[in-house]
Amino acid sequence: MYEDTEKFVDLDFEQRVRQTAYHLWEDDGRPFGDEKKYWFIALERLLAERPEATQTKPLQAPGLSSEARDV
Repeated sequence: MYEDTEKFVDLDFEQRVRQTAYHLWEDDGRPFGDEKKYWFIALERLLAERPEATQTKPLQAPGLSSEARDV
């Protein structure tokens, strides 16, 4: 099934999004036509849970001191 998928794709994460979206959809009574809505809700929730999401720092250009940024 995943033979044609590019190597950098996190297949475990994609599967978690798929399962979460399905459960959300099922809990709401399986409404017809809202597949994308549940996919994006699940994606947003799972991305927020990732450790990288909580450890983001403001970007700083190389060689730019903190005093120069405050100007």
